[in-house]
Amino acid sequence: MKYYEDIGLAQKVKYVHQELENIDFPYHVPLEQNESGHILKQKWIDGTSVNYEKRAHQIQALQALETLHNTSNKINWSREELPNYHLLQKWQRRFDRFVMQQEALKSLLRDNYDIIVNEALAALNAIEQIQKNQEAITILHGDVVHHNFMVTANEVKIIDFDLATLGEASDELILWMHRVLPQTNYNLKKLMKTHPYLQTAHHKLQYLNFPNEILRESLFYLKLNERQKLSCYPFIQSIVRDWLKYKASLKSTIQTMMM
Repeated sequence: MKYYEDIGLAQKVKYVHQELENIDFPYHVPLEQNESGHILKQKWIDGTSVNYEKRAHQIQALQALETLHNTSNKINWSREELPNYHLLQKWQRRFDRFVMQQEALKSLLRDNYDIIVNEALAALNAIEQIQKNQEAITILHGDVVHHNFMVTANEVKIIDFDLATLGEASDELILWMHRVLPQTNYNLKKLMKTHPYLQTAHHKLQYLNFPNEILRESLFYLKLNERQKLSCYPFIQSIVRDWLKYKASLKSTIQTMMM
């Protein structure tokens, strides 16, 4: 059971679930009826979050995402209910916030701050030059973090449609790869062989040069209280360390794969 202060958001999430239930979508948890417009009620499922280090879990998550994206073949997703999503615009705004918080973030990231800014800016400039394919617009889950995919004994369920939007499936796959690459030592060639659906985002592989995880987590760090920052600090340092270790090889692999 989840309570939404914003009844509009609750209505959006209920709309998504109702449409999915109408086509017997296999990867969601159906809603249970309740009298409050602010409350989302679902049956309890006995499962655990996917582990993106496990190839089997990667495959399950991708199968669920592919099926979700393909629901546009059966559902005319409402543009009134779901906002439009533009990945590049979101990243540009995130980069602007990162630069505006320079003083606080330099204290966190030290000399690595300038490296991150330069790499992020170069990636954004390169992305702007990419010739975009015309892609169909479909529903996107909006938050492909591991804990939004629940694995039960024999299936996977997608939960938490709060950030559901309309956009290009390739954008969501890029965000998924950003989440998973750090769990695979940034082995992009191996990751791309995990599931054929990832080829949908092949033309956007250069998006993976943008250090999105670092920018997002660092900006989130600034919102924490001092006790929470102490707990989060080692995590921030670890993702920066790993990115610095693999960013050159990742960039080289992307160049090779895009030829």
